[in-house]
Amino acid sequence: MADQPLLSRWPLPGPGEPAHTVLAAWAEPHRRYHDARHLAECLDAAGRLGGGVPELLALWFHDAVHTDTPGADEAASAAFARDLLSGRIARHLVDEVTRLVLLTRHHRPERSDPAGALVCDADLWVLGARPARYAESVRDLRAESRLDDDAWAALRRGRLAERLAGPIYHTRLGRHREARARANLTAELRTLWR
Repeated sequence: MADQPLLSRWPLPGPGEPAHTVLAAWAEPHRRYHDARHLAECLDAAGRLGGGVPELLALWFHDAVHTDTPGADEAASAAFARDLLSGRIARHLVDEVTRLVLLTRHHRPERSDPAGALVCDADLWVLGARPARYAESVRDLRAESRLDDDAWAALRRGRLAERLAGPIYHTRLGRHREARARANLTAELRTLWR
């Protein structure tokens, strides 16, 4: 089964129904970027960053709902996490997972929030990838969007400028990727002004 490697990374004992349900969401046919590859890359990053169960669960759920509606998707993903996890893990863990999912709306964790920093950095890990992988991720994002080219370019210019206005990464290890991430974002921004 192609999903088996990801299912084996479910952070709770025995993947069971919740893992299969979440993974099915990530496999929806309209997804090109917010798919199982993105989930796997986030989990890989969290492994490097030292993520625990709440952080890993947050990553499993952070883009589980994807309709290309920023803000609403994260809220729906947090609600999906709450629905699937309630009664399966302690309430305080469910609350933490949903809090972490909601942080991926803007990727601005507080300085005193190492769990939030880890989840945000893992979600944005691809920004600091090699330029070819970064460019591929942008093509995949574009393929998911229903916007026309002008609206897409305007949206991307705004998002890239916002991301470049502050720190991209918040963990020590993430900060080692900051320069490459900034170079990738700046290179993309230049193409959008042509």
